[in-house]
This record gives sequence, C-alpha cells and structure tokens, in this order.
Amino acid sequence: MDGVLFKFNENKYWYVQADGEFETWLLAHTDGFDVEISDPQSRVLQIQGPSSMDIMKDLTEGKVDENLKYYRSNFFYIDNQKVYISRTGFTGELGYEIFSLGKETDHVSLWDKIMETGEKYGMEFSSTRSITIRRIEAGILDYGTDMNRTNNPFEVGLGSFVDLNKAQFIGKDRLSTMSRKTKLFGIKTSTAIPFAGLEIIENNFFFRYCF
Repeated sequence: MDGVLFKFNENKYWYVQADGEFETWLLAHTDGFDVEISDPQSRVLQIQGPSSMDIMKDLTEGKVDENLKYYRSNFFYIDNQKVYISRTGFTGELGYEIFSLGKETDHVSLWDKIMETGEKYGMEFSSTRSITIRRIEAGILDYGTDMNRTNNPFEVGLGSFVDLNKAQFIGKDRLSTMSRKTKLFGIKTSTAIPFAGLEIIENNFFFRYCF
C-alpha cells in the first residue's frame, strides 16, 4: 500500500493512504505491541501548481513559505482554524496538502476560505482525474493502477526501499529469493494520451497493457 507516513512524536504517527484495507492489516498485527490504532477522520485537499506557494502564504498569513521544504509538514492555522499542512502531492509539481482535524474542523468554512483566496491566482477545483496525467509524467506509481498485490517491490523499481539486512519483517524470506530485475518501465510519447487498457505495440510486437 502506497502512502505517506507523518511522525508527530516518538509515539504518534499518521499514515495517509489511498484506497485499500491497510487499517485492517495493522489491526491484525497488533499482538505483542502496546499500540492504539484509530482513524482521525481527517480529510485532505491538494493545492498543486506554480502558484500554490503564493496561495498557501496568503492562507496562512505567511507562515507557510519557502522554509517548508519538500516532504516536511506541521500544524498551521487557516482563517483561525488549526489544520495539518504538508508539502507533498500527487503531481510532481510544487504543491501542498491540507488535512482537516475531524470534528474540530468547520469544513465548509475552510473550503470557502481556500477557494476565495485561490481565486485571484486562477486556482480551479477539480477531481484527481485532472492530475493523473501529471502523476504519470512525473513517474509517481499508483497502487492498484501501476502495481498491485501480485507484484513485488523489485519488479516495480522500489527495491531500494527494501532492507534485507533487517533482522526480520513480513515477506523477508520470500523477497530474499526473488529476482531483482525491474519489470515496470515508463514510455515517453509526444502524441498518444495514455489511458487504461491501451496496448503498446512496436514493429507489430505486443509489449503489454498500459495501465
């Protein structure tokens, strides 16, 4: 399962995931650990693109600026509402993600403030479909699209994240015997637009489906 892990302190983490049953997996492996697993009921909005930093500066009265580096995060206030903001995203562009704090957040008011602030920068609202092409161009993998539970990390080019020198972890024995060869590659094109089910053919030779 792909996602982002935020560390608040030595004993508290947030794991932000896409689709999947990761929470169920965590609960199934709690035996022997002094740990509490819960859903904070947070919801997230992305602001992505070249004007995103200017928008965030306005929203946070200058608190979010150049000093918040990529993959860094903290609590900030937008219109007197406490939110969690990270410099992350799904596009490969400059961008940020704003996480609400469950029932503490007035979501309607937060939405209105973000849209009002972004209007003068030409910000438009859209679903994740609009940024899918940017994800592909940036080489950001998506679980369930580019890879699934039948793949291993080596096949999709994520072998550098596997530390086989660790004492033990789930899947270590199997991974230790697997080929390290990458099977997932990107293809650049100046004309074709990728979509699910597209076949890739060169000199009448069929390669595979483009997911």
